[in-house]
Amino acid sequence: MKPMKRCSHSRCRELIPYDEKYCSKHKNDHYKQYNKERYRYDKEYIKFYSSKEWQNLRQTKLNQQPLCEQCLKQGHVTPATIVHHIIETKKDWSKRLDFDNLESVCAACHNKLHA
Repeated sequence: MKPMKRCSHSRCRELIPYDEKYCSKHKNDHYKQYNKERYRYDKEYIKFYSSKEWQNLRQTKLNQQPLCEQCLKQGHVTPATIVHHIIETKKDWSKRLDFDNLESVCAACHNKLHA
């Protein structure tokens, strides 16, 4: 039997396997904190995601491919709600408006891609 420990989130008493850091409820909390800090301090990032160029490109991608591309690879049909940058903007800012760098995904697959 694997040794257990408490979730690293403050005030959470959930027991989890020793080799994990957070329980399933708090697994994505560090990403939320990262995004909160990025939105607060990175003005160029905020400006880009609220720009008309991005909004139009995002809508064009969702209109062209309304189904999640990750789910389709596994044989599932799921509506896409998010346009994901294959090469992230923080790694290569110049590819932020490159249509070939975009992928339509559902929220679940987007979370898996960033986990």
